[in-house]
Amino acid sequence: MDNNQNPIKHNNGSNVIGGLILIGIGVTLVMRKMDFPFPDWLFTWPMILILVGFYSGVKHNFRNNSWIILSGIGVFFLLDKFIPGLTLAPFFWPIIIIAAGILFILRPSGMRENNWGFKKGNMHQGNWQAYGSSTGTDNNDFLNIQSVFSGVQRSVLSKNFQGGKVSCVFGGAEIDLTQADINGRVDLRLEAVFGGIKLIVPAHWQVINEIDGIFHGVDDKRRAPAGAYNDVSKTLVLKGSAVFGGIEIRSY
Repeated sequence: MDNNQNPIKHNNGSNVIGGLILIGIGVTLVMRKMDFPFPDWLFTWPMILILVGFYSGVKHNFRNNSWIILSGIGVFFLLDKFIPGLTLAPFFWPIIIIAAGILFILRPSGMRENNWGFKKGNMHQGNWQAYGSSTGTDNNDFLNIQSVFSGVQRSVLSKNFQGGKVSCVFGGAEIDLTQADINGRVDLRLEAVFGGIKLIVPAHWQVINEIDGIFHGVDDKRRAPAGAYNDVSKTLVLKGSAVFGGIEIRSY
């Protein structure tokens, strides 16, 4: 797939912060080689998670959840270094499961006006699925799917699809848009945290990838058939992040 079909917009502020972080790491390593006293915890993998989380937060103006997850995991494992006798590592997965349960309980009953730009009444009640699997079709113009420890398959049939959000936490989702249609520019937010999302789009749609991949990424496996063309009047913009998870894009 031609790279010019997947332009990525850059945030100058995040580039500056990212550059400063790299410079800081380099200077710190040089000073360490010169036997400058540094605490041992500064050179551990939890600290790397915290730095990556901070960078992700700056890049998205702290509007996404990936920076909280990464920084939280880093702080969790770093506490053992600061509190003598404290061993939190064995409790990591139980705490993750409890947090996922709390997330499921506190799920929104519907979409209100928020950072995704959708107003109250535009999106139907969220399609939640937990501890199981779900397969079906969706005729709504807006998509709102959140998968927690589960698998979801949806075929979107709307001929006026206007975007939405798909979130997977320790789960997976397959969204088929081949029978859907869009007009103009449509934003679809994808969030994969320890999970995966497979997105199937029509071959003639133009797809712009603005997803931030952290310890994983986006795998664009689209293959345009002979004679296919990109219709600029049908542009799907993918936003969101993949944290220890993956997002796959396909066309048939």
